Amino acid sequence: MAQTYHTTVGSHSYRFASLAELMAKATPPRSGDRLAGVMAESAEERVVAQMVLAELPLTTF
Repeated sequence: MAQTYHTTVGSHSYRFASLAELMAKATPPRSGDRLAGVMAESAEERVVAQMVLAELPLTTF
């Protein structure tokens, strides 16, 4: 079973369905990511993904 990653910032909840999605949304926007539909929808979502990624233990990778 794949693990989901989630957090709440203010009154908005964010959910990332997989580690791959979390990592894709945490990186700066690239045209290939846009074409694949995996980039963050906003700068706020990118920062939240980076925050969630920073809290993961290294054993996750």
